[in-house]
Amino acid sequence: MKRLGLIRKNIENVVDDKKAISYIVNDTGSSQFRYRCKNISESIAGNKKYTVTYFSSSENVGIYDLINDIDICVIGRQTAKNNSLIKLIKKVKDGGGKVLFDIDDLVFNYSDARMILKTVREKNIFYWLGYIWGIRRIAKRVDGFLCTNDFLGKKLERSFRKPYKVIPNSLNKEQIEVSEKCLKNKKHEGFVIGYFSGSPTHARDFKMVEPELIDFLNSHDDAKLRVVGYMNFSDKMKKMINTGRVEVKKPVDYLKLQELMSEVDVNIAPLVINDFTNCKSELKFFEAAAVETITIASPTYAFKKSIEDGENGFLAQPGEWYKKIEYLYKNPDQNRKIAKKAREYALKHYYGKEFLKEVEEAYDYFAK
Repeated sequence: MKRLGLIRKNIENVVDDKKAISYIVNDTGSSQFRYRCKNISESIAGNKKYTVTYFSSSENVGIYDLINDIDICVIGRQTAKNNSLIKLIKKVKDGGGKVLFDIDDLVFNYSDARMILKTVREKNIFYWLGYIWGIRRIAKRVDGFLCTNDFLGKKLERSFRKPYKVIPNSLNKEQIEVSEKCLKNKKHEGFVIGYFSGSPTHARDFKMVEPELIDFLNSHDDAKLRVVGYMNFSDKMKKMINTGRVEVKKPVDYLKLQELMSEVDVNIAPLVINDFTNCKSELKFFEAAAVETITIASPTYAFKKSIEDGENGFLAQPGEWYKKIEYLYKNPDQNRKIAKKAREYALKHYYGKEFLKEVEEAYDYFAK
């Protein structure tokens, strides 16, 4: 209740032309909350045009007596299993405010359900149909969308005939501070390939590059693969784990992840390319770039937009991973130049003034 009191005071004290924006989020401990709310509110703190606050879904009732003071209510991606969010949307709009839906995944069309299942290797289509139904209940009622890239935004626009604006995922101050410390102590032993999307939902992605990784490790005795997270491995890969050529580490928090990324020579981000993955963010590129680790990624929409092949990272199709990893292996001096360019790009586009400008432009569009 103390937190709600501070939020109430913050919103009620908005003066002049400053706008009050409130986020309704599902889980304040999730990475989604960090990327799509916390980092954004941190970037805009002290801004002269907007003040940003957030409520968790369990605190929704706390927003009701502030409805007339809220200019924009942003609902973080969640599914409307009951009517509480539907009632909240109506109250905000009746009070003269606008409601936006922040969506960072292609999870709003029934026609995409089977593609989602195939991509993330799940079988429960009834869960996903129910989830999409709840997403659509909200999407049909809001005034517009915030999302992570234009590919996703255009999908939303076509599906619901409503406008969208892009606010990309970003780095926060804690990540920058940890990354700077990592750079001062950056050292490698041998040549280490890092894979930091280790979860069973990425099994299909990993399988796509596994043969080339095994060939590379077999051809380079001083090379290792480090996987962070949980993954279903093939028998060939299990043998390499047993011999120490492949290391598997448990999932870690996002700050520790920066440290682990700083310890590898290359970060790989393979994705099977389809509409679902084209809607994904480029966060695996810019988080690694913050610690001057080069990324090789599949050429999805977001990675193609952020990575200039051979300049600040690399793009690889199936059949190209071995060759591009070997280039990094053989050219350490050139790699340092590429890594520095990657960091410069990440700090310019995903942190600081340029990111703040994108946030402001998105809010400005809907605050008219």
